[in-house]
Amino acid sequence: MRRSLGTLAAVASLAACGGADRPTVDVLAASSYTDVAESLEALIERELGVDVRFSFGSSGSFLEQLRQGAPASVVITADAATMERIESAGLVDPSSAIATNRLVIVTADTAAGRMIEALTDLASTDGIVVLCASSAPCGAASDELLRRAGLDVSPASREPNVRATLTKVLLGEADAALVYRTDALAHGGLRSIPADGEVVVTGRAAAAEGDARGAAIVALLAGPDAAEILRDAGFEAP
Repeated sequence: MRRSLGTLAAVASLAACGGADRPTVDVLAASSYTDVAESLEALIERELGVDVRFSFGSSGSFLEQLRQGAPASVVITADAATMERIESAGLVDPSSAIATNRLVIVTADTAAGRMIEALTDLASTDGIVVLCASSAPCGAASDELLRRAGLDVSPASREPNVRATLTKVLLGEADAALVYRTDALAHGGLRSIPADGEVVVTGRAAAAEGDARGAAIVALLAGPDAAEILRDAGFEAP
């Protein structure tokens, strides 16, 4: 993605400000970016001379958080629909796509978990299946995936975000769940199965309205260095 001259100038100016009095910049990010945040943080701090402070949660809660005054120079959502609502509220500048992600099935090492081989098994298993809440992007994507497949799955619970959903399987409290591919990859020993009829979500980043430091960070997140970090974590190009 080509950066504007104004953004490039902002990047250069911010990088020159590094030193003992580095400003702290808050980034509100979807929980699916937790495992890649450390590498992105290092990139931003190196290039812009700022200290980055990530806060994670379900993208579906971000609009209300921002309306209530949550500090954030940058917002990263897991999907485009959530970002569109935040943009429509006039809380951020126009966003940029930074990565795509897709759902997979993860299973616990339980008798019921080992029996699951495909998406259709989630509707027929006697095991415990958990999904993200429909208000979260991972839940909306799961609902769409199951709708397209014509499957009626009755989850034991709907968790607030993808990390909480994954944790249920990791702790053996659920036999199976639908989570993002990147979250499954972050746990190498976890059994995962591709989901037929894949639903792809597009992560987007936006700066708080008129925030120059935030705009510089978004330019980096949409650039080639961040793309390499995201690709190594299992994200795909937008």
